[in-house]
Amino acid sequence: MKTLVLVVATVLGAAGLARADGPRPFLFVKTGEKFATQEIAGPTVAGLTAYVGEKVAGTTNAFAPRVMNEPVKAAEYCAKSKPALGIVTAGFYLTYAKALGMVPLLETKRQGLKEERFVLVARKAAGDDLAKFQGKTIATPLADEQWYVIAVVLQDKLGEEVRLKPATDVEGAIFDLADGSKNAADAVLLETGAWDLFKDDPDSGGKLKVVYQSDDLPRDLVVAFGAGGDALNLDKVKQVLKDMNGNESGQKILRSIQVESFTDIDQSRLSTAEKLFHGK
Repeated sequence: MKTLVLVVATVLGAAGLARADGPRPFLFVKTGEKFATQEIAGPTVAGLTAYVGEKVAGTTNAFAPRVMNEPVKAAEYCAKSKPALGIVTAGFYLTYAKALGMVPLLETKRQGLKEERFVLVARKAAGDDLAKFQGKTIATPLADEQWYVIAVVLQDKLGEEVRLKPATDVEGAIFDLADGSKNAADAVLLETGAWDLFKDDPDSGGKLKVVYQSDDLPRDLVVAFGAGGDALNLDKVKQVLKDMNGNESGQKILRSIQVESFTDIDQSRLSTAEKLFHGK
């Protein structure tokens, strides 16, 4: 992990600060989400960037959205393109905050979710002893945020030898596990909201059970990037985002990206995650 961060920092230095004039990149990172691509989600999040641009800079073309679901590629993109703002996962922030000069501004409150938690789901015959899953294969959308999963989500309860298997298709991973497919992982780590869709299904949830539930995790963060966001009035950016659910046009955009509101960061929750991530 430390080596990876050092490599990103080196790329940052080599890329330099200069870039052509034009819209400032606004990065959206949702690790492992199969629909979080420029082709699929770009047109939708463009509504948000246009809204923020008009309110902050007086033009809907102030920002250019860039949607990515692979954190390493997203970090490389940041090194080259110097985004101004972003909405990123907590795992991406904790991994690259220093290398990319990220400053957290707000957090997102997603529609219908009071808390952000993950659950580890296994077959009912697997038993309840977490120690039995050490060294096993865990399918999860967060596989590319390995240390965040190990240290923060699982709190090192499965050790550092756990094998994470990328699962952009969580539904498929759940059905494979329930059916005992030869391609199935030993367990699936997924959001509680996603598990709620399966747990009452006799063909899937009836064969599975939760063997671990995470603590309340940090939400996705709105961040400013040092090199790209220095010229922005960040207080104004924060106020514009926080005020979105107070008007009809803002509410419409929030619904389109399945966000209830942008809120102040729960510093205690984020600080706890930082300490776990960095082993302090």
